[in-house]
Formats: sequence, C-alpha cells, structure tokens
Amino acid sequence: MAIFQRTIFDGSSPNAFSNSTMPMMQHIGEFTLRDGNRYLDIKTSLSTTSAMLFFSYWGYMYNSALCSGYAGCYPYSGTTIINKHIYNTGSTVLTDIYKIDGTHNVCLKFDRGNNGYSEGKINVFISIHGLDLGSRVNVTSFAQNNTVGQYYS
Repeated sequence: MAIFQRTIFDGSSPNAFSNSTMPMMQHIGEFTLRDGNRYLDIKTSLSTTSAMLFFSYWGYMYNSALCSGYAGCYPYSGTTIINKHIYNTGSTVLTDIYKIDGTHNVCLKFDRGNNGYSEGKINVFISIHGLDLGSRVNVTSFAQNNTVGQYYS
C-alpha cells in the first residue's frame, strides 16, 4: 500500500499553508501552578471579534497528575464566545475560555481540583483561523489564584 504525504512546503499544498503569515500552532507559554493555588488564569494579547481559535495544552502537576486536552471556540462581538468546546484528560482541566470586558482579550482558566501541595507545568498552544494577525499572540499576564469565577473581568 502506498503512503501519500504532503508538507507545507509542497507546491501542491493548499495556498493557505504557504501564504500563512504566522505558525500553524504557537506556543504561548509554560505556566507553573504551585502550592496554595487551585486555579490558573491566563490573559492573552489576542483581542478579536472574528477568529476561530484552537487551543492545545499538556503538562504534569505533582499531586494533581496529568493535564492534557484541547479546546475550540469562536470569540464573537462584545465578550461573547460561541461554539465553545473543551475536551480534557487528567485531573487538572481547562474549565473556561472567556473575554474581558472593554478590551475583549481572550483568557483561559485552569482548575487542578484543590489547592494543596503541588508544582508542575502546563504548556499552552494556540492556532487561529480567520484572522491575519501578522505577529504572535502573547500572554500579557497570568495569575495563580483561588478565585472560583473569572479572575480577569
């Protein structure tokens, strides 16, 4: 059986690959969750009302086990996010994707289930469809906290 493969550099690949102005998947950071903090909220520089987003994340927390999964959403007008889907494996999970009032920056909220002793890392990646940013998405701040709701609001 023959195996057929194309790369992003192959002339027969869709033009969207070869003309892309940014990487297909950007690593936006590696975040630590430490003792005394149950939640991690991450605020990005992505301010949009018209882009389809895909997030991938993975890591390991001592005493909180594996964290891996992916999510997709469509940030819409105002602070609305529609068609939000989150898939997690492990005990540390992504619980919400939200936008901040006023600036509409996209934020992520992780929950490790308790605030006892732990340390470890979560790596977060983003892919964007429908918006030509011309530069990478950055994390403007993050907070290890015990706030049940949206930390940034």
